Amino acid sequence: MVRPRISVVIPAYNEESMIGPCLEAVLTQSRAADEVIVVDNNSTDRTAEILHEFRGRVIVLHEPLQGVQHARNRGLDSATGEVIVRIDADTRLPFGYLAEVEATFGDPLVDAATGPVNYYDVTMPRVAARGDALVRGIWTVPNGRLDWVFGANMAIRRPIWQAVSAQLCDGEQVHEDLDLGMHLRAGGYTVRYERRLLAGTSSRRVKGDFAGFRHYLLMTERGYAQHVGRLRRGSYARAWMTARFLLVMYPMMRWLHTSHHRRHGLPAVTARKNPMSSV
Repeated sequence: MVRPRISVVIPAYNEESMIGPCLEAVLTQSRAADEVIVVDNNSTDRTAEILHEFRGRVIVLHEPLQGVQHARNRGLDSATGEVIVRIDADTRLPFGYLAEVEATFGDPLVDAATGPVNYYDVTMPRVAARGDALVRGIWTVPNGRLDWVFGANMAIRRPIWQAVSAQLCDGEQVHEDLDLGMHLRAGGYTVRYERRLLAGTSSRRVKGDFAGFRHYLLMTERGYAQHVGRLRRGSYARAWMTARFLLVMYPMMRWLHTSHHRRHGLPAVTARKNPMSSV
């Protein structure tokens, strides 16, 4: 069987502390990526300088419209692989991740896929991972035609992306990855939650204040409210309940993040609550 070409797309905005380790993990996979694209979304820090160190191994594009939704579109539209992996700049892919992507998309019924994450910058990472898996497990019932994907850990067939991309919402107040998942389901496409597609990610979104975290969470609820009638019954209620649960858990999640950094003497990372804009 002919192996599919796999492209990896990474939107990046002011990611000088994250983009290097992210790319090292991508470029040392057991199954090499056929193409790696980073979309620099008007970074003002050292992101561009660090990307220059990867010249010849990584394609760097620039997207002038601010917001991860625009950077994502530029990257996925430019990708040439039959399967496109989309991750964040703070994602850390384990050694065999792309091999698992290839195996997952060996099933012709899979149009897109997403998977679980573990948090590499928290105290008690197993506890955090199990909590995250519990929430995502609830969101996967029933599996097969999910109405969400996770931008830090997802893949999609290029023809499917091309079929839905023009329909996607691009406002700043709705998460672009969840919006993509909702449009995939509304279009009748199959999104699989594949537990083998495990990726590492940062918990930095809990580092800021409660108001910022609340705004970030309610973007999920707002997105589902805008698509009521196009999704399965109960989707909005699930989003509403999940947001309230995570708000209650915020103090614990923030402690897990900050205590890890204090214990290991790690530098502070920036908490950006709305990657859909420069805020």
